[in-house]
Amino acid sequence: MRPLSARNPRVAQLNRLVRRREVRAEERAFVVEGPTLLTAALDADRMPTDLFVDEDALDRPGIAQVLQRVAMSGPGAPEPWILPAGTIDRVGDATTSQGVVAVVPTVESQWPEPAGTDLVMVLADVADPGNAGTLLRTATAAGAGAVAATGVDLTSPKVVRSSAGSVFSVDLLAPEDIVQAVRRLADAGYLTVGTTVEGGLPYDEGDYTGPTAIVVGNEAHGLAPEVIDVLDLVVTIPMSGPTESLNVAMAGTVVAFEVLRQRRHTTADTGRSRG
Repeated sequence: MRPLSARNPRVAQLNRLVRRREVRAEERAFVVEGPTLLTAALDADRMPTDLFVDEDALDRPGIAQVLQRVAMSGPGAPEPWILPAGTIDRVGDATTSQGVVAVVPTVESQWPEPAGTDLVMVLADVADPGNAGTLLRTATAAGAGAVAATGVDLTSPKVVRSSAGSVFSVDLLAPEDIVQAVRRLADAGYLTVGTTVEGGLPYDEGDYTGPTAIVVGNEAHGLAPEVIDVLDLVVTIPMSGPTESLNVAMAGTVVAFEVLRQRRHTTADTGRSRG
């Protein structure tokens, strides 16, 4: 372990990675805060390139264990930098002290083909980091291989935290134009299905047994008309009672688990027919 001054340029760069999207894009890296998320990164074979620990946190529960795990990872594992007490609290984004932060490379991803993953989640101008993190968790739980997003940055500290580690389980895609992204997915063989408050096919009447891309829209405005125009299918989630609509993360979750349900039934039916 190596001591490092709070005024060292490495700390300044860490601060920029935490706070500036363009720096994360340029460096192709993002920041992971706390031993739990760092463990999730290691579980996904995402070795950090830099590791910073508060000098007062070395014996904190969870931190000593994850540092030992990094140290035992062999060649390529970073040697931790030890920062003066309180430095990580000032640099990090979390409201509670995490004690350890790491810089993790962003995986370079191309648009997936159906053979690589048969489920993609597309966030069309979703703005709230909490919703984005929930949708990342949903995508992972439903078996998606990739999440594409315009608007929110999937590598921002708030999204990474709210994803509870799911950010490491899927490919992250950042298309410049959402309409072209949807068209490209359709050209690659995906059924592109978007959610809308009313006027769509009931969500459970669609056939999602083939490659599917679920497209969800902005919290306030939903999917833009130009996005709806290029979708293969628009669905609505029927509701009872006075509630007008579901939160975007809830809507995406409902559709994603309908996809999973249909595929499980298809697999089960195939198994029974073979038996």
